[in-house]
Amino acid sequence: MIECIINQNARDAGAAIFPAMNWPILSLCNEYNVGILQIPCPEIRFLGPARKRQPGQSLRDALDTDAGRDCCRKISMDIVNRIEDYTDQGYRILAILGGNPKSPGCAIHCENSKLSPNSGVLMRELQDELRNRRIEIPFKGIRDADPELLARDIAWVREIFSI
Repeated sequence: MIECIINQNARDAGAAIFPAMNWPILSLCNEYNVGILQIPCPEIRFLGPARKRQPGQSLRDALDTDAGRDCCRKISMDIVNRIEDYTDQGYRILAILGGNPKSPGCAIHCENSKLSPNSGVLMRELQDELRNRRIEIPFKGIRDADPELLARDIAWVREIFSI
């Protein structure tokens, strides 16, 4: 799951929904004894905690550059290496939990089980790396900016965890 689900302080200033962590999702992990592999924040990794970029440049535009995509590709390779390590040890990876629909790095928008171009830069790179290694894992955005959508996402996570 993306870093900001575990730590809302990783979000851009003013974007946090919860005071510290997305407790509804984390409590499901606790309830179903599901471990967490944290996906680092691509914005912080690439731009630093202050998300420094050119004046007038959006976070998405900063990430969607050769250097930004390269950073996201490196994160993706690290995450997929860890996923392979876990599966080699007999663990099952249930899902990739991404972010809100407008997240520049971690948004998830699916079309026929493939991420659309509207998805975040990191999530597209992560799906490419998984597919290059012939690994299929469902992606789900945790849309905590909207209580109704978050309730649907929590229900989806609960269903995946109970399988």
